[in-house]
Amino acid sequence: MSRDTVETLRAADIPLVARLHARCFYDAWRADMIRQILSMPGAYGLVARSGGRGALIGFALCRVAADECELLSIGVDAAHRARGVGARLLAASMERAAAERSRRFFLEVAEDNEPAQKLYAAHGLLAVGRRPDYYENADGSRTHAVTMRCDLPLHAGVPSR
Repeated sequence: MSRDTVETLRAADIPLVARLHARCFYDAWRADMIRQILSMPGAYGLVARSGGRGALIGFALCRVAADECELLSIGVDAAHRARGVGARLLAASMERAAAERSRRFFLEVAEDNEPAQKLYAAHGLLAVGRRPDYYENADGSRTHAVTMRCDLPLHAGVPSR
């Protein structure tokens, strides 16, 4: 069993999240951008740490508005992928959204990111739309996004399908 933990993102974590975001995504969010996102009403962040209080190995940034929650960004350090860290962050994000009375959870994911789409589908999210040319790539090309969503239960816990 993994000793990795998921906990609420603290102000001191923001620079670490920004560095990890830059390793995960071409269009990286700087620390000031993450700070601004987290200052918005309904926004929250979660982090995964290796071995409990160890190194930050993943993050999730979300925002609740009315009765919906959007997963704004999620990332896991390359050395820790395919070990369940992303699944734990996603589940914790959905549980927190449900606890904050969100009825729906949604996100966008790159059309060519099959591992992420499989993770989201395994947590009950279904493709409901497409955003053409949503993401910019390092070579200047664009990638479509798939919009995914699911309904959340009225209480914290496992999302309904």
